[in-house]
Amino acid sequence: MSPGTCIHFTGIGSGGCCRAGVNYADAFDGTMAGIMFRLPCMQFRVVAADGRSTSIRAGEPEIRKEIDRRDQQMIPCALYLEPTPEQVQTDRAEKYAALNRTFAAIKVAQQWRVNPKPRQDRREVIECPVCKGKLHLAQSCYNGHVRGKCETKGCVSWME
Repeated sequence: MSPGTCIHFTGIGSGGCCRAGVNYADAFDGTMAGIMFRLPCMQFRVVAADGRSTSIRAGEPEIRKEIDRRDQQMIPCALYLEPTPEQVQTDRAEKYAALNRTFAAIKVAQQWRVNPKPRQDRREVIECPVCKGKLHLAQSCYNGHVRGKCETKGCVSWME
């Protein structure tokens, strides 16, 4: 969650609906290319010719020029709701906490990893360093990558 992005926005690849139940493809004409330019619910990152990037919000003159250049029309959403600074701060704190939990689990998985890569896929269930539940680890014989998922709902999961 960030300023300039609707609190309901979940991303285009998130099953097609926002948290308020708006179906992106239906509401913003997903049959045509350029749906991102028609969405009012997020910021855009624009990269200038000199390589500098800027975030701009839908509806601002800069993005209007880009949308018009691509012959697109931004479609408004009656459920658009900007987050408060407190909501942004809480969301970021939750994301950093989740990231730190994942790093703790990956650190344990790195000790479990076999180098060089194993001849056969390997799997094991160990104690999760985060919640003390069951952490399922698997290492691929193809590329040596390790993936993990804790059985505890909302704990940790990752894939290299």
